[in-house]
Amino acid sequence: MEIKSIIIEDEMNARSALKNMLDYHCPEISIVGEAGTVKEAVDVIKSVESDLLFLDVNLPDGTSFDILKKIKKEKSKIVFITAHDEYALQAIKMCALDYLLKPVKPDDLRAALNKVKQAIENEERYNLNIDTCIDNYRESGQQKKIILNTAENMFVLEIKNIIRCEASENYSTLHLVDEKPIMVAKTLKEFEEMLAPFGFFRLHQSHLVNLRFVSAYEKKSGGHARLQDGQRLPVSKRRKEGFLKALEASIQL
Repeated sequence: MEIKSIIIEDEMNARSALKNMLDYHCPEISIVGEAGTVKEAVDVIKSVESDLLFLDVNLPDGTSFDILKKIKKEKSKIVFITAHDEYALQAIKMCALDYLLKPVKPDDLRAALNKVKQAIENEERYNLNIDTCIDNYRESGQQKKIILNTAENMFVLEIKNIIRCEASENYSTLHLVDEKPIMVAKTLKEFEEMLAPFGFFRLHQSHLVNLRFVSAYEKKSGGHARLQDGQRLPVSKRRKEGFLKALEASIQL
């Protein structure tokens, strides 16, 4: 299966390194175009047929998200390349798209390519991921959305409607406003990394809560957070101080 690819990367050394790695580790990839700016990228993507885009997040005249907004009807799959841009990584992780951290490692490259092959088989789901990713990068605060995949469905949820996440081994259950709970095959640690920047706090090894829904802290019985829906969640001793500071800060916002 030949996969026609375009590399969008402004650093020539990084571009050459990626090309050499693809040639050695991923022979099914053929490079059909290259670019180093947003403008060049849009031109080459629209003029050359491709299956896959390697997109550097930060370019001299903009970002890869600027490219995506201009080529939304293109069918190419996306693998982002970034040097620890936390804002971009948040947008990418929450919409279940793949990325490579610089310097790119062969194992990560092969794993990304496997995901690309799966995405090629599910066009509709992939396009929804792209649209959500663009929205996340453009919006701020709890207007952002998160994509959850289960065996039967793909859910697009607004973060502001997530009340809490509850751990169960390698699964997590999300409790939502006016919706049934959703169980997904992600650990609570993964949700903590994604949602902590948006007002979520991990009270306990089993509970991550949206501070917007905390109505009180009960000091008795070891300490519990009482939520607006009446739920009482334990607060671990080592997290108590951090929780109270985070709760106070959230009220002042």
